[in-house]
Formats: sequence, structure tokens, C-alpha cells
Amino acid sequence: MTHKSHILIKRITLSLVAFLLLVIIFTVFANVKVERAAAGKIYTSVDSVPHNKVALLLGTNPLNKWGRPNSYFTNRIKTASELYKAGKVDYIIASGDNHTKDYDEPTAMRDSLMAQGVPEDRIILDFAGFRTLDSVVRAKEIFGCDSLTIISQADHNARALYLAEANGIESVAVSAPLRAGKWVRTRLAIREWLARDKMMLDIWFGKQPHFLGERIEIPDVMPQKSYATAEGMKMRIVSSDPVKIPVDSMIVEFTNSRDADLTTGEWYRIDTKSDEGSWIQAPYSKKYLDLLAKGTEVCFNDIGYSLKPDGSFRMTVKPWLYDLSDKSATYRLVKTLSYPPYPIQKSDTAYVEFQIR
Repeated sequence: MTHKSHILIKRITLSLVAFLLLVIIFTVFANVKVERAAAGKIYTSVDSVPHNKVALLLGTNPLNKWGRPNSYFTNRIKTASELYKAGKVDYIIASGDNHTKDYDEPTAMRDSLMAQGVPEDRIILDFAGFRTLDSVVRAKEIFGCDSLTIISQADHNARALYLAEANGIESVAVSAPLRAGKWVRTRLAIREWLARDKMMLDIWFGKQPHFLGERIEIPDVMPQKSYATAEGMKMRIVSSDPVKIPVDSMIVEFTNSRDADLTTGEWYRIDTKSDEGSWIQAPYSKKYLDLLAKGTEVCFNDIGYSLKPDGSFRMTVKPWLYDLSDKSATYRLVKTLSYPPYPIQKSDTAYVEFQIR
């Protein structure tokens, strides 16, 4: 080996060592920045998550490389549906890759969410979520989201939270369970560290999504406030559409976390809040008053519904008895829940406040 060759090899070796050292330092820097940005913003329990209008469900392949259901996908779907059912989010953006006709993550997410009981009109499809950056930036630029609840696995959530912060989006995240062995977790961790490097470079160089487009407005959902005269009982309106005029029907869900059976019937009352802030019964509708004027007797069916401990059930309320045409008013649905055995000795009352859009 000549002296010149020896010097050249030494320079190449030093350059590779310097480059590797630079990569390590940059990786540590990127990961420290991401972890600090995500601190205190990642939740593992749905119950403790604050409410957000929109959740961003990040896409992945529904099937693993063996053609079986992908646990990453199924666990994200389960977490997203639990968030919606708990009233923690009003809409879910299913953002994923649809780069070919035969590969469609958003539609697969929608179908799976609907199978879990999430209404179709509360699911928004984003077919251009090719990367996490695309999904997060499009959530703001296309769907107008200034705040988000992000749904993925923990490491991925941290990166998405940093992207959200860098784009002026206030966000929290809920981590779907990750069931994987030690080797798989190690491989995923290394992959995530490198993905954070790339994300940091994308931010520094102003990388934009592959596609943007016209703004799509996500409508507001009827605000609700639920409470009761006893802890452990809750009533909320879960109609697939926000309550709007005319109010033909409302689907109401009752949950019982007490250690006693509850019963309720079809009777209900609707109150309205006066200018002084007190609750008074809402005025009757013209239809009901006309029936009374004709001597027609209107009564509720004598049907009882049983609600077991830690159980829930839904019923349809048709509030045509009351005039709910005032869109500036705040209303309150009132239902009585009783404790067996009969004759009834004790009862409590559940309330849910709502407004008409």
C-alpha cells in the first residue's frame, strides 16, 4: 500500500466516523426535542383525555406481512371508537395512504370504525395522508383544525405531537396498545428514531404535503352537559346527527356505574333556561296544544326499561310535545330513574343540557 493510499483510507475512515458521530448527535438531539414536546400530552386511558372536536386517526396497513389482521390497525380502531363513544371527540379524521386503487387505508379505517359503532357522518376521510407530516399539516390546512386528539401507538404519537406543535396545532394524543416482542419493539424504536431525524429535516427545509387543496369545513356539534342527582348515572344524546330544527327525535344513551339496578320509562320533560338563568318547563308545541283543544288525551306508554349495574342502553325520545324552535335557547332533557323493588320507594333524576343548531 502506498503512502498516498494509506492517507486516503485514513481520511475516508475519519470522514465516516465523523459522519456517524454527527448522525448520532443529531438523532439524540431530535429525540430529546420530540420527547420534551410530547411530555404530559400522551394518554393511555380514554377516561382522562380532555375533549377535542376532532381526532386524527393515523393510518397503517390493515393487514400484516402474513396477510393477517394487523394489531397496530385494530388497536388504533378500538381506541378511536372508545374515544368517540366516551364523548371525548365529535369527529374522527381517518387519514391514510391511498396511493393505488387496491390500497386504501382511509376506507378500511372507516369501515372498521362503523363496525365498532361510530356513525359514518362522524368519520372524515383523508385519502392523502401518505406520511405523518401530510396527515398533521392537512388536518390544519384542509380541515381547519387548530386542536387535535391524535391516535396511534406511543412512539409514533410523540413524533406526531411534535409535528402538530411545529405547525401551530394544540394537541394531545392517546396511545393505542402495542403488543409486540422485545426484538420487534427494538426494531420499531430504531425505525422511529430515524423517522424523527427525517421529520426534523423536513421541518427545517419547509417540506409540505404532497397534496393540499380547498378548505373543508367540519361543522360544530351540539354542545351537551350531563349531570344527575346521584353519582354513577349519566344520560347523553347520541343522535347520529346534531340536534336541529325540526327536532323529530333524539337517541338518548343511559349508563349506570352504580351497584344497583335502575329502571326508567318513556316519560320525559324538556326544560328551557330563562333569562334569569333558572330552569322552567319548555312551552308546549302547537301540535300538542291542538290535540288538547280537540279533547285528545296524550299519554306515555306504560313501558319500563331496566338498566343493570355497569350497563347501558339507548332509547329514542320524540320531543314533539314541546316547542323547541328557539335556536338561541338552552334546553334540558329530564328523565327519572327509579330503584326496584316495587312499589318504588326512591328515584333520582338525570339531566342533559343541549342546544338547537
